[in-house]
Amino acid sequence: MNPKLSKASLYFNLIVLTIVFAGCGPNPYNRHYYILDATRQATPSETQTDVILEVQRFTTDSAFASKQLVYRKSEFEYESDFYGEFLISPGLMITEKTRNWLAHSGLFARVLAPGSYTKPTHTLHANITALYIDTRNKKSPAAVLQMRVFLTPEEPAEKLVILAETYNASVGVKSKDAEDFVEGFNQCLEQILTDLEKDLREQLQSESPDL
Repeated sequence: MNPKLSKASLYFNLIVLTIVFAGCGPNPYNRHYYILDATRQATPSETQTDVILEVQRFTTDSAFASKQLVYRKSEFEYESDFYGEFLISPGLMITEKTRNWLAHSGLFARVLAPGSYTKPTHTLHANITALYIDTRNKKSPAAVLQMRVFLTPEEPAEKLVILAETYNASVGVKSKDAEDFVEGFNQCLEQILTDLEKDLREQLQSESPDL
């Protein structure tokens, strides 16, 4: 065998394999990153209180804590999307959106993140229990979001829960494109935050009937 020919064949094969693997393997440059955008559009309430709310970072069930979009394929089968994911963790992102939403509601004197030097009068906790794209019905895929929310007062010291609610939202999407699914999540979050704001308003009114 001609050594020069053998060496040339080796180089050629390496080039071919590189091209094949580059075309078939996961390409990080094809990934798409998304953020949620739930913004309160309504005019803030004129009602002002002395309530200072601290919004703790939300926890997320482990099945949905990843940045990758999650698809529900059947009753027990779920699949993550390698190429579509949130830019930051969903728990942190939904916490920030909730904090901003409530800060613009007019219900509170201040809305704080943990670690503030100001002492809160109430603390909001939440656990995200579902965040997935439901594709079990191929003709009607939907974005699904579920959260358990708890409100506790700083006084009394035993930290009684004065509000405990589970919020569910499901929004059908017009196509199977990831951007449409993320828009569906935005609508789900807006629905939940609208309901949460209503419940918080009623809770504050029960504490201070003059509001």
